[in-house]
Amino acid sequence: MQVTSIRFMPVLVSTAEGWVDERHLLEDLTESIAVGYSYGPPYGQRFVTWTDLDRMGTNRRELRRTAVDHLYANLDRVRIHGQPPALMLSFDGLESSVLLAEEFWESMAPSVPGDLVVGVPARDVVIITGSQSPPGLEKARRAVDRVLFAGDRHPLSRDLLVWRHGGWQPLRPPRPPRQRSPHPDELGYRRRSSGPPR
Repeated sequence: MQVTSIRFMPVLVSTAEGWVDERHLLEDLTESIAVGYSYGPPYGQRFVTWTDLDRMGTNRRELRRTAVDHLYANLDRVRIHGQPPALMLSFDGLESSVLLAEEFWESMAPSVPGDLVVGVPARDVVIITGSQSPPGLEKARRAVDRVLFAGDRHPLSRDLLVWRHGGWQPLRPPRPPRQRSPHPDELGYRRRSSGPPR
């Protein structure tokens, strides 16, 4: 069976999902999100296992290339909704798969203040803002919390992700400035003379 005769789509999954195990061909995107490869359409119901890969007589690289090519071939269906400071993506229920389309994000980067930041609380939800937009970041965090509280069928991550150096990584809060230890003189203590008493 040739891989090119079957339609695959890369689909993001949470590594915490109960069905995810070593049988499935998964590749890490972040600490808590993996990329699986789904047969379809419909996509997101049946994922390629290592046994499937052997049966198809192909390798991981070829499967990845075929799935990503299929994703790119369908990017004309991606829509962006809303107004700054936070936008929403729509892509037929596979919104989070668009995170794998590097060229899409490179073209989006100039349209947000700072680095691109996304919330991906579920497979079908992507919120877009910029790292230098406090209202956008707050709106994205609230949206992530609402989706996870509502209990989506395919939850992904509570983390906001930032696009840096051509890839996604969790957005960490800035570290507070390091406190300098006060000099003893600043605390009002007098130094003792190191010489003998007079």
